[in-house]
Amino acid sequence: MRSSPRVRCEDCDFAWYGATAAHGLRVIGACARCGGRLDFLAADEPAAPAAAPITERLAGMSPAAVLGTPTSWAR
Repeated sequence: MRSSPRVRCEDCDFAWYGATAAHGLRVIGACARCGGRLDFLAADEPAAPAAAPITERLAGMSPAAVLGTPTSWAR
């Protein structure tokens, strides 16, 4: 575990230490606890990966057509 946080909320002062939490907070754009402004402290974070390209073969298909029927529907 890191000794210093990767992200800290400026409003409620809550801190997150994990890379996954930092990535999720970048996506959300606000504190998950209070909605406050975030301060990203780790300067060595890698850039977010680019989105995968959409191919014509999969364009317009529903998630169930690709992933199969959700297991919760099998009852």
